[in-house]
Amino acid sequence: MDNSYIDMMIDSMNKKIAILNQLIDKTENQKDLFKDDIEPDWDKFDTLIDEKDVLINNLTELDNGFESLFNRVKEELTNNKDKYASKIALMQQLISEVTNLSTKLEALETRNKSLIEQKVAAGRQNLRTSKVSNQVAMNYYNKMNKINNVDPQLMDMKS
Repeated sequence: MDNSYIDMMIDSMNKKIAILNQLIDKTENQKDLFKDDIEPDWDKFDTLIDEKDVLINNLTELDNGFESLFNRVKEELTNNKDKYASKIALMQQLISEVTNLSTKLEALETRNKSLIEQKVAAGRQNLRTSKVSNQVAMNYYNKMNKINNVDPQLMDMKS
């Protein structure tokens, strides 16, 4: 086995780190949309979701490629640990960094989910309040119209 497979695996891990950092940035941008008391920009939120979807698909492809490469070289790496010690150590370091970034991303996503649920609940409450206010206004309007409307049976029919 030559070192090109290992180098490709290291390159794959570096790309994965870069994608995870982009995902973290986009997730933090989502958090910024929901942290204020103002109405969030739902179009921007949707755009961020679409961008994250593309990054997640790229991440999945990298994972599949890494796994495929690892299955090819696993036996060689296991049998010749001393020969590849420095590259194995580098891969372990990169895997540790990927794990840390994944954990950070998961924590951010959990916080964002909570913020989004709060915004949606507040929106529902505002909708209910608005609906009740409209209903009260309509009832008032209808009652006020009836005050000025004199029923025919009360009118004097003498002419």
